[in-house]
Amino acid sequence: MPDRRPLALVLGLVLAACASPSPWQHERGRDHPLAGQIYRVADQRPIDESALLAALVQADFVLLGEKHDNRDHHRLQAELVRALQTASDRPRPVAFEMMTTDQQLTIVEHRQEHPGDIQGLGAALDWAASGWPSWSLYAPIAEAARAAGAEIVGANLPRGQLDLVSARGPSALNPELVRRTGLGQELPPTLADQLETDLRQAHCGHASQAVIDGMFEAQRARDAMMADRLAAVAGTAGAILIAGNEHVRTDRGVPWYLRQLQPDAHIASVGLLEVSDATTTPPADLPFDYVWFTPRVDDGDPCEVQKEQLQRLSDQPSRTG
Repeated sequence: MPDRRPLALVLGLVLAACASPSPWQHERGRDHPLAGQIYRVADQRPIDESALLAALVQADFVLLGEKHDNRDHHRLQAELVRALQTASDRPRPVAFEMMTTDQQLTIVEHRQEHPGDIQGLGAALDWAASGWPSWSLYAPIAEAARAAGAEIVGANLPRGQLDLVSARGPSALNPELVRRTGLGQELPPTLADQLETDLRQAHCGHASQAVIDGMFEAQRARDAMMADRLAAVAGTAGAILIAGNEHVRTDRGVPWYLRQLQPDAHIASVGLLEVSDATTTPPADLPFDYVWFTPRVDDGDPCEVQKEQLQRLSDQPSRTG
């Protein structure tokens, strides 16, 4: 269980850390009724930031979601990480979906050789070639970890392993990892169907069945690996994960595998969601413990923006093995 400071002290530190929130960085949806609202999903009640942080401090594992290109999401993640580190007796390791397990030595060596140089960590990881949004969005989160003396953890599967998993399923991974995380178990049919449907919709119906099958296996393997890394580094302080919203959802994401690893752990998942003009009230079935609504990046149709790339997915042959 994490070492925690007395709740009254925690609230004071949290309020001090978050007393002057920065303005929104994205324009679209700033005036939406939900923008800036935080909801506790269990009872559909709005709460303020201090109540959210007081709840997160009590968790063993805090999972912070994001839409990868939303600058407001990264700003809020950095604020939450700073506040959680301030409120904890011991530094909480911060794991990143965007860093892979085979980069851990690079992370450790860079921090040993350049202990204050978080900007340089992005270059050391060859971030510009990674395909993720700019390191400038993630550097403040890493800096919040560094300032607290917390470990920075590469939590995702390397690309080579993902390719093998996409083709062969869990048999491509270490059998002990598969066993302890429950990756060898099938998801309940409803969750499996929902995941396949969501993957198909995310690719606008262009992905062939072969591609969907591979994505399904890769998604589960990534969630299992991130859960395994969190459990491995948590110690008595607990741990924090920075990942896309799909990965932090409580029904089938990283929490599903954390529950296999540590059934008694207290897990808190925060979805950072963009507001939509289609609704002014939160859906009742959001798969997170807490949701923080923010402005959105744009109003463009992602299916049109990625039309050519998505079309190539539909041209791939069906998988036979």
